[in-house]
Amino acid sequence: MMNCKKAITESNGDFDKAMESLRKKGLADAAKKSARTTREGIVAAHITPDGKKGAILELLCETDFVAKTPDFQNLAKGLAQRAAEGKLASSEAAAADVQPVVGKLGENMSCRRFERFELSGPGLLAHYVHPVGHKKGAFLELNCASDDVAKSDATLELAKELGLQIVACSPRWVTKAEVPAAEIEKEKEIFAVQLKNEGKPEASIPKIVEGKVNKLFFQQFCLLEMMNVRDNKTPIANMVKDAAAKAGGAIEIVRFARYQLGE
Repeated sequence: MMNCKKAITESNGDFDKAMESLRKKGLADAAKKSARTTREGIVAAHITPDGKKGAILELLCETDFVAKTPDFQNLAKGLAQRAAEGKLASSEAAAADVQPVVGKLGENMSCRRFERFELSGPGLLAHYVHPVGHKKGAFLELNCASDDVAKSDATLELAKELGLQIVACSPRWVTKAEVPAAEIEKEKEIFAVQLKNEGKPEASIPKIVEGKVNKLFFQQFCLLEMMNVRDNKTPIANMVKDAAAKAGGAIEIVRFARYQLGE
């Protein structure tokens, strides 16, 4: 805690700079723990019957006891359905639905955020919400070569595995190409400082840094660069290729959203 406080002070209150400082000193885990929230609630998701529209949503309350009640969970499911159908303009617009349940259960509640998906062509929408507590979930969109490919068992199984992967491993991007150049340069700088502190020869640092960026950054935060969480050896990119071969047409991960309560 004192290290976190010192980093914040030294960075003049800039949280991102403080986190960089902590990472360079190997103290990032302490920073993550100090930033945990205590808010309660659940994550809910919905896909319309035609499979073309969907949404993921986070609904907050004061206690875990209320989060587990049927009234609260039905509220979350109903709001997710409205969001998927395009009938929820904003998080604030959910207040009309929330207030009656607030009056009934006696706790303050709010729709913190939601994200809506809609297919523009052949593809598949899928979601996975962790069954224990419904505290985290994922929603993803796949582009497919045809409707038949989208409906195939191989594509459905792939979508299920990708949802589990996203919830378990917290990727930030689908591909390396999506990572902003500034993020990559920041990681290189952090790794370079770490290596200097370890006494590595100056001439060898650039090559080691490139290796660390590929293995410790891209493989950690880019979905297609990750290894399957089930066996830690099968590349996600290979899983997509294999599923496409079985389904009889191309499959592309277009985008995803990962929600975790309080993040």
